[in-house]
Order: sequence, then structure tokens, then C-alpha cells
Amino acid sequence: MLSIPSSIIAVPHLLPEQDLPQIDFLLSQIPFEDGKNTASGAAREVKNNLQASREENAHKRHLQQLVFQAVANHPLIQSAVMPKNILPPMISKYNNGMEYGWHTDSPVMTIDYTIRADLSMTLFLTAPESYEGGELVIHTPSGYVPYKLAKGDAIIYPTTRLHRVNPVTSGERIACVTWMQSLIRETERRELLFQLKHVQERIAAKDLQSGENLLLMQVYSNLMRMWTDL
Repeated sequence: MLSIPSSIIAVPHLLPEQDLPQIDFLLSQIPFEDGKNTASGAAREVKNNLQASREENAHKRHLQQLVFQAVANHPLIQSAVMPKNILPPMISKYNNGMEYGWHTDSPVMTIDYTIRADLSMTLFLTAPESYEGGELVIHTPSGYVPYKLAKGDAIIYPTTRLHRVNPVTSGERIACVTWMQSLIRETERRELLFQLKHVQERIAAKDLQSGENLLLMQVYSNLMRMWTDL
């Protein structure tokens, strides 16, 4: 059965398993502060977590660079998101009782530089069995969908979606979050291009020079030319 890509994209092993001990060390060297310090508007009222201190820290910057490079170089993200800009990741921590209530992320975000936020990403940095609660819940057209992924896995979703982090009832949840501006502004067009590329690559794997593959490549290129937002 053909697997059709979705506007919510799971990225397993965004961080390779061999990199996780280094991530753990870097996290141990980063001070945290009240997450409300970086919230604005209504989000400030529902945000109860900790975030990596805004003060310059070499270990925080190194971790941000590792995550940034993993996002920028991942083939699935390149195909599905077509990122134009990626913000430096923010590192958040939830201890017992902490949560982030229902909210939508800001449409325009600034961390070192400013982008239009088209897609949000959560990268899980703690093993799911090490804490209770703490699920990322996204409001989708089919209902409320919880995500609690393996350490090093990520979930990407349109920034337009309502979402929350459920209360952590024991243990500690650490995650990276970042936002991306896509070359394709509209979610529906971006998803259509992702689906088209997905089908074209499956056909190309069987016969690179087939008429079907060449036609799909042409259609994909022409739609990109029509819709790309530079």
C-alpha cells in the first residue's frame, strides 16, 4: 500500500544514536531559566517550563549547531519542508508539574534573526520511559494527537496548529524546539509537492528514464517555479 506523506512529519533518528552521549554532556553544562522570559502575549500565561539561559554559553551554542546541521542536512526535511530559513533551536526543560498549555506559536519569530514561521519542530532529547506525561499534543483535523517520541526523534508540524505539552508528572522532559520558513508558504501546496516528489522518487527507483518519471519531474519543477517564495 502506498504511504502518502502528511503535513505532520515524523523524523526518526534526526540525531544519530552515536551523538546522544555528546548531547547529554552538553545539556549538563547549560544553565536554565524561567521559560516565561521568552514568551509573549497569551502564551506567557500558559507557559510553565524552563529554557536554556539566554546568556552566551559555548556548550549551548555547540548543541544548537549540532541540531541545526542535522535539520538542514536531513533529506526528508529538505523534501517535505524545503526550508528557506531555520532558527537556532531553543532548549526547554519540564520538571514535575510543568506544562505548556494550549497555544499557537508566533507567526514571525526572532532568534538572532527574523523569519516567518511556517513550520514548528520538536526534537525529543530524553528517553520516553524516563518521565511520565509530557506528551506534545497537536490539534489536527482528525482530533487531538499525542506525540512522545524516542530520544533523538523529531516531529514537524504547521505552525498554524494549536498544540500543548501535557503536564510532566514525574521525571524530566528535555526537548529542542525550532521553527522554519519554507520556500513554499502555503501548507496545502507544500504537502502536494511533497506527495508528488514522493511518488516521482518511487517511480524513478524502478525506471529513471521512464516517461512517467520524466513527466513528474517536469510537473514538480514547474510547480516549484510557480509557487516558490524567495
